[in-house]
Amino acid sequence: MKKFSRFLASRPLGVSALVILVFLYLLMAFAEPVAPYEPTTSFPEMTYHPPNLRLTLQGLQAQEARVINTMTWKYVLVKDAYHPVGFFVKGAPYKLFGLIPAERHLIGTKDGRYPVFVFGADNLGRDLFSRVIHGSRISLTIGFIATAISLGLAILFGGLAGYYGGMVDWAIMRFSEFFMLIPGLYLILFLRSLLSGDMDSGQSYMVITVILSLVGWPGTARTIRGLVHSIKREDFILNARLEGIPSVLIIFAHIIPQTASLLIVSIALSIPGFIMSETTLSYLGLGIVDPAVSWGSLIKRDISTLSNLRNFPWLLSPVWLLLTVTLAFNFLADTLRDFYDPYHAVFPRIRDKLFGKKTVPADDDALVHVCDLAVSFPRPAPAHGALQAVRGVSFSLRRGEILGIVGESGSGKSVTTSAIPGLLPKTAVWSGSVLYDGQELLGLPLESIRAFRGKKIGMIFQEPGRSYDPLQNMEKVFLETFRNSNPTMTREAARKKAVSLLEEVGLDRVEERLGNFPHQFSGGQLQRIGIALALAQGCELLIADEPTTALDVTIQAQIVALIKRIRDERKISVIFISHDIDLVAGISDRILVMYSGLVMEQGPARDVFESPAHPYTRALLAAAPRFEMHYSRDPLDIISGRVPDPSNPPPACPFAPRCRYAAAVCREALPVLEELPPRDAQHPAGAGHPGECCNPAGVSAHDNPQSTPHRYRCVFTPEKQV
Repeated sequence: MKKFSRFLASRPLGVSALVILVFLYLLMAFAEPVAPYEPTTSFPEMTYHPPNLRLTLQGLQAQEARVINTMTWKYVLVKDAYHPVGFFVKGAPYKLFGLIPAERHLIGTKDGRYPVFVFGADNLGRDLFSRVIHGSRISLTIGFIATAISLGLAILFGGLAGYYGGMVDWAIMRFSEFFMLIPGLYLILFLRSLLSGDMDSGQSYMVITVILSLVGWPGTARTIRGLVHSIKREDFILNARLEGIPSVLIIFAHIIPQTASLLIVSIALSIPGFIMSETTLSYLGLGIVDPAVSWGSLIKRDISTLSNLRNFPWLLSPVWLLLTVTLAFNFLADTLRDFYDPYHAVFPRIRDKLFGKKTVPADDDALVHVCDLAVSFPRPAPAHGALQAVRGVSFSLRRGEILGIVGESGSGKSVTTSAIPGLLPKTAVWSGSVLYDGQELLGLPLESIRAFRGKKIGMIFQEPGRSYDPLQNMEKVFLETFRNSNPTMTREAARKKAVSLLEEVGLDRVEERLGNFPHQFSGGQLQRIGIALALAQGCELLIADEPTTALDVTIQAQIVALIKRIRDERKISVIFISHDIDLVAGISDRILVMYSGLVMEQGPARDVFESPAHPYTRALLAAAPRFEMHYSRDPLDIISGRVPDPSNPPPACPFAPRCRYAAAVCREALPVLEELPPRDAQHPAGAGHPGECCNPAGVSAHDNPQSTPHRYRCVFTPEKQV
């Protein structure tokens, strides 16, 4: 509850909606003392009396009005005829909650000689404010009770159908379809018309509540059934079954609570829907009957003609209140949705404070130039700050070049490359620049960025099995892809082109397998198909986001060889992402080493691999297994610690807590990219490429604690090992 309260503080519409609803339900609960009069109390001589509550210098007063035309019930104000209005004044006796005798009312004239009409009077001189307040009790409680009953039925039937499946699922779904086959309002009217029209108000109340509950449960039940069907396969449910927990307890104690976010939002949306349904029934004469009042019955009795609305606009009071309640519940539902599903939330785009770092200059032959790119994901309340996934990344990719990006999970590799084709989530806050062939991509509208996706920028992903629609065979997948750039392409032409592409990527028996579905291919075959799809529209840049992670070692080598061959034959540029630094070094022309959203080092693959300039790169290489270790029995090095929390990254070098060469300055200053001296006899371990480190060349803080660090690159001598 405390967490939700803090979240509400950032949602003014949600707070307003909640305050309005709480206020209305309090008015409903205390209708007797709040309303000045009983709903049936009449002042016959004051038919259609206008609202007369006035705020003057002397306080609240009820102004007298005199009717001058009984045909049109036109009133004029009586000059200087005011009656002071007080709070908690004595009035007609009543029983609070039907138990406690009382006679104090929230508002009324102190002398009792003239009525106070907050919303005016109706055609019988009855106070409309009192009738609306008393009517809210029926309308709001019907909405609440009908929602509770229908939600209970939905949980029961949806939970049983989703968990047991088979005939139970079939029977419940066919039963629910009976209610969904007929439009809801027609079904409500039909069921109500079958019952006797001669009912008192209590019977009408019960009948309407039951009918609305029976009609309202099927839609929610089907949704719950789908969720339960998915959740029951989770490991914790299988473990509960293994422990012998009864199925009913598993459904209602373990599975249904997992759908709490859906249920809460459904409640917020169902209540106003049932209130509107009750209003409709009462307006049509099939709902609440005299002497009871509801918002629907008030609308039916008071708004009978257009002349009434023109001459007595205050009669619309129940309509405005009904609209207010409906909007309040909808805004509250939106707030609850954002609370349980923050990915729907909208955040302002802001500029990250880490910008302004020294960047790598643009290459004249660069196809892609990323400059000072930063991407963060604001955390919804009550959390503060943002997840800083990328913090000022800069690099260039030349035409026909393979750039390898390596780093641990959480380093920002995938987020960086997702920014190039504009695939960042809507909640992402970004800044910087991404130039493709000289054109800025960041911030382009959807229609403009679509000209680059697929046609110029292709992408393959880590898990090929999840990249395809399981209900479409490969022929349809290729046809859809081809028609994205050529809408008039025929099916025969698309098939021929697909066969050619699949043969190019090394898939066997292409003609007969083009009609197969994704599950009929292996992981390596699906990745080959993914490469073919990326090439289908003639892309110039291929982004391979860990394409070999889910494959065995033999298939990995084949995919790497295929990507290199495609690069050589088609002269395309490639960005290759992987955790495996050996694999990246084997395929890449240049390597980019990332850590905690920053570029630690970048340069030619051979230089980075043989002469790393940053302790993190050195640590990655030391942690990679070597074939000779099998014979030497040397232990594999590990990098102790973990990647910093992206919601609270360190202000200095992020690798300092894990680096054995870290000095004091490493924990105080954020390093920047600078060009290292060229590799020569004077700098045998250095490389002519940028790296990031604040510690002096090859000096360990433990070796020389009195040294004065400078902001230049760390160059290791062969003796220094990480």
